[in-house]
Amino acid sequence: MAKNKSDSTIKFLIYILVFLIFVLVILLLFIIPSIKNYKSKKSDLFTYTSQNKHLSQKQVDLGKNIEKFKKEQAGLLQSFEGDFNKTDFIHFAQHYFSDVKVKEGQLKQGQTQFKAYSFSASSQAKTPVDLYKFIDALDKYHAIVKINFPITLKSEHNNIDIDFNMSVYKHKK
Repeated sequence: MAKNKSDSTIKFLIYILVFLIFVLVILLLFIIPSIKNYKSKKSDLFTYTSQNKHLSQKQVDLGKNIEKFKKEQAGLLQSFEGDFNKTDFIHFAQHYFSDVKVKEGQLKQGQTQFKAYSFSASSQAKTPVDLYKFIDALDKYHAIVKINFPITLKSEHNNIDIDFNMSVYKHKK
C-alpha cells in the first residue's frame, strides 16, 4: 500500500509538472506576445495622442491668425465683394489724371475662386508722380484693381499720355 501511495504521489507530481509546463507554454505562446503587442500599441497611442495635441494647438493658432487677419484686412476682404463701376472708377482716376477713358475687355476665365475682368485705360497726367500716386491710391479703392504691364508713357506737349491695362477681381458667388 505504501508503494501504491508513493506511485499515486509520483503520478500526481507528474500531472502537476505537466500542468505547470502546459501553463508555462500557454503563457509563453499567448500572453507574453500579447503583452508586447499591448506595449507597442500603448506606445503608438502615446505618439498619436501627442501628435493630435500638437496639431490641435496648430489648428487653434491658425484659427486665431485667420480671425486676426480678417479683422486687420476687413476692408480688403470687402473689396472682393464690391462691384466695379466704370463711371465711379473714372471719377476716382480723375483725381490723378485728366481725360480718363476706360474700355471694357472680357471676363477672364480661370480655375480660381475669383472673376477677373480686363479693362484698358488711357489718360493724361502732368507728371509721372501722378501715376505713382494713382497706383498707391488703388489700395484704398473699394474694388480690387491690378495694373498690368506694360504701362505706356508718351510725352505730348505739356502732358504725358498714359495707356495701361488693368484687371478687376471679384469673388465668385
